[in-house]
Amino acid sequence: MDAPNVVDPTSTEAAAAANNNNNNNTKDSPVRVLVQTQTHLVPGDRSAGFGERYDAMVNLICQHVWQRDFDKFRERDWNYHCHFAVDKVECWFLIDHHGPDPSPPPDPPVIWYRWTGTEFVTMCDRVPGSVRRELRHYPFQRVAHHLLVQEHPKRRAPRVYKSRAEEISVKRRMLRNTLLSNLCLTESLLRFVQDCPDAAEWVKARVPPEAWARLEDPSEFVLPLEPEEGHSRTESSDRVEHPES
Repeated sequence: MDAPNVVDPTSTEAAAAANNNNNNNTKDSPVRVLVQTQTHLVPGDRSAGFGERYDAMVNLICQHVWQRDFDKFRERDWNYHCHFAVDKVECWFLIDHHGPDPSPPPDPPVIWYRWTGTEFVTMCDRVPGSVRRELRHYPFQRVAHHLLVQEHPKRRAPRVYKSRAEEISVKRRMLRNTLLSNLCLTESLLRFVQDCPDAAEWVKARVPPEAWARLEDPSEFVLPLEPEEGHSRTESSDRVEHPES
């Protein structure tokens, strides 16, 4: 999860920089806070909605680093593999704090923690290469204030698929991720389950029974928007392509 051309600092160097900042009362310095944990260690349980558990974890991180809750006007949040419907899945949270500079550097220090379920442990090893490669999908970019507060159109143009096979492949991955992450279902995904029973069976074989059970009485979990017309909190950040087999 690293920005293009970012120098790869070790967590030891980053932690030293953070300690320097704390000592000098300069907590507004640009920094990336990377937190590694497992899904069952995130506050809440499988019955809780995705947003409830996600927000709780993001607020915990900000309280640890800045002694306050997450502030969408100061930070940008990302996540990876937050499949909260399954226990013991390694997942990651990334909080980008850009600071007051209108043009923050593209290579801020990275502070790497492991969340144990009760405390944050500073990791003193080099960030693994696989994680550094994934970080490239999450650029360290400030979002303009007017973009944060503007109202986005409620409906987008439907996605155009190259073929029916591509549509089925995309939608079954979308359904799988929605169930694994405990996200709200959409009317489009419910229609997909009815119209493509073979694809639905593919998903059913790859999610826990209790996650699939949500489809039996989905009324309280359904969003009114189509997935192509709206987006969930994780659609832009969870970029992983799950294997088809």
